[in-house]
Amino acid sequence: MASSHFATRSAMICLATSVTLAPVAGCSSKGMGQSSSSNATAGSGGASSASASAGSGGSGGAGGKSSASGGSGGASTSSGPSAGSGGVTSSSASSGSASSGANSSSSGIDLTMVDQDGDGWTPAQGDCCDVPGPCGADPKLINPGAFEYPGNGIDDDCDPSTLDTAPTPSCSASSLFAGITGDALVKAMDICSFTTASPPLPMKKWGVIQTQLLLADGTTALTPPDSVQVGVLSSYGPYVTPQKYGTMAALSSGTARAVGDPGYVHPKNGNQSAQKTGNYNAMTQVKIQDTYLAPHGGKPPSPAACSAACTTGCDQAFDSVNLRAQIRVPTNAFSFSYQFKFYSSEYPEHLCQQYNDFFVTLLKTTWMPDPSAMPPQKPLPPDTNIAFDAQGNPVSVNNGFFQVCFPTLGAPAGSCPSGTLDLVGNGMGGWGNNLMEGGGTDWLTNEAPVVPGETMEIQFIVWDAGDHNVDSLVLLDHFRWSITPSAVGVHK
Repeated sequence: MASSHFATRSAMICLATSVTLAPVAGCSSKGMGQSSSSNATAGSGGASSASASAGSGGSGGAGGKSSASGGSGGASTSSGPSAGSGGVTSSSASSGSASSGANSSSSGIDLTMVDQDGDGWTPAQGDCCDVPGPCGADPKLINPGAFEYPGNGIDDDCDPSTLDTAPTPSCSASSLFAGITGDALVKAMDICSFTTASPPLPMKKWGVIQTQLLLADGTTALTPPDSVQVGVLSSYGPYVTPQKYGTMAALSSGTARAVGDPGYVHPKNGNQSAQKTGNYNAMTQVKIQDTYLAPHGGKPPSPAACSAACTTGCDQAFDSVNLRAQIRVPTNAFSFSYQFKFYSSEYPEHLCQQYNDFFVTLLKTTWMPDPSAMPPQKPLPPDTNIAFDAQGNPVSVNNGFFQVCFPTLGAPAGSCPSGTLDLVGNGMGGWGNNLMEGGGTDWLTNEAPVVPGETMEIQFIVWDAGDHNVDSLVLLDHFRWSITPSAVGVHK
């Protein structure tokens, strides 16, 4: 999302066009050509919000604005001195001090204490844009709770230190193979802002409130001996690297490691005696969350062709990992996305069998479709899983996204279009130089809508199905917010 714009940031004054609402001091915009002097007179197209007599003070450039009354080219909406055409003044003082009406309305109300745009912040609490003007056309989206959207020329978060020309920050520098926390994993996904559940309003920024490492039931903690099931990786074999910055998060029903990494265990047994050391067993078994299972009759969904794949014990998750995060959404974010890449050693021999490992992303949000939207918006899936293919199938080996693979005997033309390069060096293609005993997806983007300012919960869950044998893994990276709405879905 990074792009460039004017690097200069100047303090700007938002203007109220009503005679009863005076300009709000302190509103800022990240751009050029603004003046915040208390004695300047706006030139052509300028604006004035204080109460000096016409013609006094210096003059601002075209398109600028000042906090004194307009001189030539100004206009007045008050009972004080008049100004020429083109500018605006909104105070009611007569000639005299230019600061006497800057933060109060004609009725004497202190507008620094008034939330004129209804976004929850007043100027006194850090809101730099409370009425439409040069600081932004929609001031409700501009406040300390917003995220800085690069390149739009607006101080979205009312923080001059977050430069509009700067890329989104990096907060995870290198691989981690021990002592890995949920916070470290979301940082590896490029979520770098952290906050608390109930901070004072001036500090109510967006960010991660809490992370947990759990099992698929959503309640049982992932214990330290099994921390090998999570990892912060700088690569997954020689050809799979992060999509943004230097690291990515990994969750696995086996070991979240590539060949040669500390703690690596091959995701499946081989045919030779020396290859009977695969299949990491975390020795955990829990029931999958009812909120996910109930809409599907008590077991994970499968494609129609595989509907009879599992008949008993289908609600059990073996060797599962669940990264759960509570996040306060920025007040200007209407959707988010992240990228994932799923691998499974179950492919291809266990297609349409009960041993179909899963990756799901469960989202809790207050978002609802807008009934007046065109085209009509689809509601979120009843099982809350936002990671699924075009047929609604969750991510497993029985999924249309599996394109990193070696074609099976008799496979139709065009199978495995992404080849086997991404299976090299991570063990997912088989033992040694064999690249025919596993598969994966390309890097995919998963999007979903949210409500600005809400607290959302997201769970990234991987589990073995049917037993503890033959493992799967998902890589997670490049989480980002968007100022535009998005439908739920997965795409390249």
